[in-house]
Amino acid sequence: MKNKLLLIIIFMLFTFPVFSQSKSLVTSYLATLFQIVEHKKTEEFYATLYPKFKEQIPEDQISSFLGELHSNPNFKTEIKNSKIIEIGKIIKDKNKAYALVDYVSETHIEFTDKATEALMDKGRKHFKKLYGARYWYDDDKKLIVTSKDFKIVMVYENERWSHIPGAIKLKPYLNYWIEEKIIDSLFND
Repeated sequence: MKNKLLLIIIFMLFTFPVFSQSKSLVTSYLATLFQIVEHKKTEEFYATLYPKFKEQIPEDQISSFLGELHSNPNFKTEIKNSKIIEIGKIIKDKNKAYALVDYVSETHIEFTDKATEALMDKGRKHFKKLYGARYWYDDDKKLIVTSKDFKIVMVYENERWSHIPGAIKLKPYLNYWIEEKIIDSLFND
């Protein structure tokens, strides 16, 4: 009986630090990811994506989309003030680990002198309708600011963390990359 108690205590001592260490590694990963996004480093962003997810979306497709967005002559976009809301329970399976992460960030859209009044009006109406109370406009700066919550699935595989963005929209497809029982645990815990 004493041996069983000793084994349980030893197990707990080694298990709990691993979870806390893993959450701290997720936090560190997210800090790096937020910097990559804020600095518009498209290639580095692509490198942070889960490899099996990248098999479905070619790098040039992401580069093209982000390139068009960042080079539009009518406005400048920036992602700022990303903050972690919650790192869910870390689910371990064989040699992988998973976590569902909630975070919030702001998108700043600043209209340039090339933007017409009609375009700015259309943009203001669109984003106000889309974001409601999480929309703000500064007329002097011609700046739209929106705030949005995001969910991503973090995956630890081959001794590194990566992620799948848009977990809510992609939830019906996550089983292409992650076992169903893991998905259920991520979203139900």
